[in-house]
Amino acid sequence: MIIAQISDTHIDLDCPEGAARIRELEWCVADINRLDVLPDVVIHTGDVVHNGKPEEYREVARIVGELRCPLLVAAGNRDDRATLRATFPAGHDLLPDTPFAQYRVEDYPVRLIALDTLSDNGNQGDFCAVRADSLRAVLAEDTDKPTAIFMHHPPFDIPESDFPFQFDSRDAVALMSGALDGHGHVVRAFCGHSHRDVSGTISGVEISSMPSVAIDRRLGDYPEAQRARPLYRLHQFTKGDGFVSETRACSDQSTM
Repeated sequence: MIIAQISDTHIDLDCPEGAARIRELEWCVADINRLDVLPDVVIHTGDVVHNGKPEEYREVARIVGELRCPLLVAAGNRDDRATLRATFPAGHDLLPDTPFAQYRVEDYPVRLIALDTLSDNGNQGDFCAVRADSLRAVLAEDTDKPTAIFMHHPPFDIPESDFPFQFDSRDAVALMSGALDGHGHVVRAFCGHSHRDVSGTISGVEISSMPSVAIDRRLGDYPEAQRARPLYRLHQFTKGDGFVSETRACSDQSTM
């Protein structure tokens, strides 16, 4: 199974960088479509848009509508949950009577679970008992199927960031960790939000956070060949070996 991950596109129709961000997402979609082997699915790990406006989501829907493979989306702190779900419906809703955008998809060799890490208090992450109980319950349903989680906020420390801990509290991450404990079939987790290439672990699960597709929002140091190009990640799963990941810079636009 192959997953393409994009994140933090921050589509904004009003800011000076808005036109460039639209081109970068279009560039990314075109590059994914040109892969010799198409991914089984593309996941977007949040901050799809910058202001949560319906017109921003319509612009994103226009662009990602060109993808030749399915798209799944996790909510970021810049996203509006209701508009996000209406624009990109997917999977089985795990918390239908709550505001949380948390769901699962069983269509692939690896079960995919989108977690809602949004906080009501600001841009940092949160994870409450309701969301943790939902995660624990779905993981217990089938402990033989490999499972991957995708969410916006990375639940590990990033010392080089201006916000080294990217959740409101350690208690929130402890709830997530407790829900994952004992579930060895969770083989990987994918995040965004940090706008940089970093990794960590939670309850023994490897987690990676990727650079933003939006070049003007990207953080960290990159090889010269990557600096002016959108980046995305490919995660390939094979039974026995788990996931192997690579960061890809979009091809030269003149060759597309």
